[in-house]
Amino acid sequence: MILETLLTWAVVTLSSSFMRSAPDYEAPLDNQLLMGELVQTLETSRYWVKVQANDYTGWVTELGLKSLTDEEKNSYLDAPKWICVSVSATVWAERAENSPVLSELSMGDLVRQTGVQKGGWTKVLLPDGRSGWVLSHQLMDFRSWAASRAENNLAREICNLACSFAGVPYMWGGNSAKYFDCSGLVQFCYFINGIILPRNASQQARCGISLGEGRSYEPGDLLFFGSREPLKISHVGIYLGDGRFVHSSQMVRINTLEEYGREVVAACRILGTIDKGKGAFSVIRSPYYFNTTENGK
Repeated sequence: MILETLLTWAVVTLSSSFMRSAPDYEAPLDNQLLMGELVQTLETSRYWVKVQANDYTGWVTELGLKSLTDEEKNSYLDAPKWICVSVSATVWAERAENSPVLSELSMGDLVRQTGVQKGGWTKVLLPDGRSGWVLSHQLMDFRSWAASRAENNLAREICNLACSFAGVPYMWGGNSAKYFDCSGLVQFCYFINGIILPRNASQQARCGISLGEGRSYEPGDLLFFGSREPLKISHVGIYLGDGRFVHSSQMVRINTLEEYGREVVAACRILGTIDKGKGAFSVIRSPYYFNTTENGK
């Protein structure tokens, strides 16, 4: 295997790009990256590129990335963008749903703004440089969206979003609206509400405030399952209240703790700890999404 060192930046160009543990299609799927996500490229092997995305590293195919210089990366961070707020959407070549399809979009995908809107349609610029049209109601201004994620209603919003995915199939490494593993569901539902969490359940268990035995759970708290001695986290779900939680196990589903029948070995509360050194960060302060230096944050 020939590896080439590559230290630069890139932006994801596919609606969801599969990140694998090694540069091979037979390697395990570890994660999914969303369109418009900024990554740092580390090295290449044939048509595979190893990337660093927030706290996660893995291999994606080169056609799913557009390389950026440092200057282009800063320009990209500063550029106004739209975030897709529909579970799925389509980028059409023209303002008509019978025109050629340029790309699909998935919830959380980012596209650049062009300043053009007509008759319920919005013209967007895809990361690969192509422009097309999306139905306007499927998009929100990304900066305004990120700034509006106030914590006072987030528990309800996170729980409702997670429950809305009931029936979505389980897939190891799934982290998009089409497929989820357990920690992917948690990370995605928090991200869509403006909060960045680590990718894996064992990492998520170290975030926020640990809830010891005897403490009551609140909606939005994370419940972890596995073995207690020694502590080993193998599964995570989001508590809904009244003894119910939502999780991805074979598919996204809602269970009571009693019917699920597995012991909660750890729990944590994320809300109230954002940007306070507890492992959870707001999207608006992330250097992977905004030019935080210029914002003075």
